[in-house]
Amino acid sequence: MRDILSTLVPGEAGYPRNHWYVAAYSHEVSEQPLSRTLLGKPVVLFRDEQGKAVALFDRCPHRGMPLSPGEVVKGAIQCPYHGMEFDGSGRCVHIPSSPDWIPERMSVTSYPLVEDWQFLWIWLGDPELADPTTLPDLAHWGFGQEDWFSEPAVRLEVAANYLLPIENLLDATHITFLHKGQIDQGLVASHPFEVEVDGRLIRVTRILKREKQSPLTMKTFGFKGEHADRSIVAETLLPALCGIRIEIRASDDPEAPPQINQLAVGITPSDQNSCYQFTAVAQTFPFLNEQRNDDLRQLLMEDVTALEQIQRLHDRLTSEQRLEFSVKSDEAAMRARRVLAYQIAEERDRLAGKTGLTG
Repeated sequence: MRDILSTLVPGEAGYPRNHWYVAAYSHEVSEQPLSRTLLGKPVVLFRDEQGKAVALFDRCPHRGMPLSPGEVVKGAIQCPYHGMEFDGSGRCVHIPSSPDWIPERMSVTSYPLVEDWQFLWIWLGDPELADPTTLPDLAHWGFGQEDWFSEPAVRLEVAANYLLPIENLLDATHITFLHKGQIDQGLVASHPFEVEVDGRLIRVTRILKREKQSPLTMKTFGFKGEHADRSIVAETLLPALCGIRIEIRASDDPEAPPQINQLAVGITPSDQNSCYQFTAVAQTFPFLNEQRNDDLRQLLMEDVTALEQIQRLHDRLTSEQRLEFSVKSDEAAMRARRVLAYQIAEERDRLAGKTGLTG
């Protein structure tokens, strides 16, 4: 564990595979094949004739052509090179040059894929462990709830190791400086916080009283007053989901129910040095800001710019030059590293047990 933890640093951290990751939004996947690189694997996503979403290894086993430039024919994806067709299970169902004989082993890997709310979750680890009941409970955050308003937001491609955005979302102190004046009036960085850990769930809570509200907060919530009581709850369900919940109520009406805005961010490694962020928003009141996705993208791109700068510098330096010090506000991030290190070690040990390997 100690050896893994020492190498599990942003910029080069490995990732566990035996977990559900967001592969796409539901609306992104149709009969038109979609290419994604997920956890280092080329994946093609499409829908069959029944509208079911499918995820296959994006390589034809005949001569190695990517399948994603092909088309879907009667629910099967057709290789654009020689016309071999593969159904949702990955089995070859047609060879134009050999219609009466299809080799039994002529197939591609099909990955478990579950559509929940408006996310498509993929399992790229041991398929024997792919249990849909272990999917994150998005309804707990209001997504799909009848009395909430929810929608997909923006997808970002980040040229940085996946651990960087996880730690960024857990640590609200950066918003005072990186997002200066947009969602904070300068109080968050020095404000007390509480960290809770429950298995792979890590939660950081800050409660601010009589806080002067920022322009973007007022725009999002339609807040008409000047001061409000605000709570900021940052959560991560490791390794693949982060959330930021903002609850606001007018300071002069403490008994009123709070307005709640919940941001969800599915973080999926593309490879060791890049990742996707799939964002969505749920809230207890109607969407008021017609430019909300543009505003969210602009805000999050400030994070992306910083994270990519960190990654580029990390890649240039030697290990001796990457000395890292942690401070009090990094408590949640360090706990996250320990959980991830445990997940990776558990997979390593399980794989060693299955293959009979030791050491």
